[in-house]
Amino acid sequence: MVTSAGAAAVELPALLGADYQARWSQLSRRWAERPGTRLGTLGPEGTSSDVTARYLAERFDLRLALLGSFDEVLDELVRGGIDSALVPSASQGITRFHWHPAVRLQAFFPHPTPEYGIALPRTAAGPPAGEGPVRVATIWEVRRVYHEVVPAALAGRPVDWVDAASTQHAAELLAAGQADLAVTNSSGVAAHGLRWLARRPGAEIVWTVFGGPEDLDAR
Repeated sequence: MVTSAGAAAVELPALLGADYQARWSQLSRRWAERPGTRLGTLGPEGTSSDVTARYLAERFDLRLALLGSFDEVLDELVRGGIDSALVPSASQGITRFHWHPAVRLQAFFPHPTPEYGIALPRTAAGPPAGEGPVRVATIWEVRRVYHEVVPAALAGRPVDWVDAASTQHAAELLAAGQADLAVTNSSGVAAHGLRWLARRPGAEIVWTVFGGPEDLDAR
């Protein structure tokens, strides 16, 4: 005999799967009917958001809008400058999208980020010398990556965080001499002539796609 709890355990995957399929069926049909639909996310080129957005764009014939912050992405979505917004679930600002009265969650999916880690200038002989604070450029969301992979030689050193707008901006700040190290992704290392001090595989995270006022009207 199947208990109520057992029945629920059997039914739940089917219910969740049906919702997932329905969302993507509706969204992919809309994108197919509107080639060149504008998908906005965090830039510049090479951010993890850009990499994932290109994954969608290549499959659905979308036009990308790479913006300077997720606040800008939200503003553009609400005013109609973009049709959909791609936001990682790991973003500090995703709550603003979920609770905005003119925005609706369209779909979601898991997708891995590029490799992440601590980068230093290619010309650096090794980690910053001395015992004082180390300036580390990064976005707030991946500060923990520094502590996960930091080499033993730096583990006891205090950190002065240099706030960046994106993983690419963090790499840019390091290349410009405004930081000693940067937490960035493999795209940032390649684009700014850096090298890895320590690294880890990318993380599989959930990505969300939001629609704006037009999407609300279509419900």
